[in-house]
Amino acid sequence: MLRSLYIRNFALIDDVEVNFDKGLTIVTGETGAGKSMLIDALQVALGSRASADFIRSGREKATVQATFDVSKLTWMKKRMEELGVDCEEDGLLFFSRELSHSGKNTCRINGRPVNLSLYREIGSGLVDMLGQHEQQTLLDQDRHRWLLDKLGGPELLDQAVKVKEIYTRWRNTSSELKDLETSARELARRMDMLSFQVQEITKAQLAEDEEDELINERRLLMNSEKISRLAGEAYDYLYGGETGVTPAIESVGKALASLRELAEIDSDLAGLVEVLETALYQMEDAAREVSSYRDNVEYNPERLNQIEHRLSLIKQLKYKYGSTVKEILEYKDAAVAELNTLNNRTEKAEELKAAIKDLEQEWRREAKVLTKLRQKAANQLEEKAAKELRYLEMGGIEFRVSLTPTEEVSARGMEDIEFLIAPNPGEPLRPLQKIASGGELSRIMLALKVLLSGVDEVPTLIFDEIDTGVGGKALQAIGEKLAQVGRHRQVICVTHGPQVACFADTHYLISKKVVNGHTQTSVECLDQTGRVEELARMLAGREITGVVKDHALQMLKMSAAYKK
Repeated sequence: MLRSLYIRNFALIDDVEVNFDKGLTIVTGETGAGKSMLIDALQVALGSRASADFIRSGREKATVQATFDVSKLTWMKKRMEELGVDCEEDGLLFFSRELSHSGKNTCRINGRPVNLSLYREIGSGLVDMLGQHEQQTLLDQDRHRWLLDKLGGPELLDQAVKVKEIYTRWRNTSSELKDLETSARELARRMDMLSFQVQEITKAQLAEDEEDELINERRLLMNSEKISRLAGEAYDYLYGGETGVTPAIESVGKALASLRELAEIDSDLAGLVEVLETALYQMEDAAREVSSYRDNVEYNPERLNQIEHRLSLIKQLKYKYGSTVKEILEYKDAAVAELNTLNNRTEKAEELKAAIKDLEQEWRREAKVLTKLRQKAANQLEEKAAKELRYLEMGGIEFRVSLTPTEEVSARGMEDIEFLIAPNPGEPLRPLQKIASGGELSRIMLALKVLLSGVDEVPTLIFDEIDTGVGGKALQAIGEKLAQVGRHRQVICVTHGPQVACFADTHYLISKKVVNGHTQTSVECLDQTGRVEELARMLAGREITGVVKDHALQMLKMSAAYKK
């Protein structure tokens, strides 16, 4: 709900902060005092059109900030999460907008600058401005369907969900069929390309580790001369050759002979003899292996050429199908799977067509059940609306819920739902948004809000001069209904009617005065005494007598008794 509204340099307001509570808040004041400025400021704070004309004369900027408590609004928290806007831990949501003469408006949500479209989107659904057509959620036809389904109870809501789920399956299956039924020429091109790719990869007969092995073999072949030379040198140093160097084996053998003689003298050297014998045997084995390795090294230009061609082929395939041989083979498997799907497309298409037909039949069957439930809920709503309108002295108005059949399969069901009104006997039923009288529309909205207040999720309702052109019993009825809606929703009402104002849970008086040659609008929260004085003024005008004050006090007692 709306917790506070801060206004600075806006129209005739210098600096005002108004705090709001649950229940019914009434705003009154003399004609021209600026009661509607609060409504204008709140609309601007929620993203409605704003111009430099709103900036107070002589000031550079104007600021409006609306604070909402959304701690209990799960749908709002979900919306903010989807849009990437953080909510305060205490559930407070701050909408702040700054207007300047340059035309540049700064919008912030919880201190974070956002663009105007996001600003409006987050704020939508928090307030119903009844009396301002563009702000009324009840003028949205999609809203009519949602409200009717909510009023119908769990059975109707569950059936609506079931119909929507069937539609979703029908739509997804239809989309799959459409994708499958792409033009024959395009499918043929796709199949030719896939067949070529599969053949090209298959013909290459790739192995996952092949590339690394070929690169290693190429390196050996390219260095065969160096390998042969180094292996020969190693053999000569170990076993002897043409280098003129004493072989290591010969030197170790001599050392071993000397140690053996020493061991005969000193037995403690026997272990060292074994170590040297082992080393000698290992050196002999190494020399034989080096010799064999050297003999097998050869320069094979034909094999090297084969390897180069093979690596070149792998490089070409990697360029087309993947960065590794493994990825190339995975691409081939995927292409084979797609080819199988395309080859079986006729059979698959027939299966999808049958599934679509079955889903459509299921949808029509369940949609008919939904229609019956909606018709029942519509009849109940029409009866209750007629009762509420009569209570508001608008018995001549006819309210109907229109269920217009549609042929197309949709998530909504098989009918369009719209609330219709005939303002006067003999006039045709028309959509709510086409009713010309703002005051008349507001009273109709009040009647509907009484019925829908238990299911509608809009937390704050604002009625701007709902009592225009109304008097007598109708005024008292309006006050009673506002108080009734105030039990479920926060209600703010700008009024000239004392019969309405007496039902306030909170009462604000708007007044203006001239200070240093400048007109200023002020906002005052009235106590019991102040309320009596204001109601007396509204009843009698300038001549306020004791009798009028007694009347005002009796009105407050009457309204308190009604609310209890």
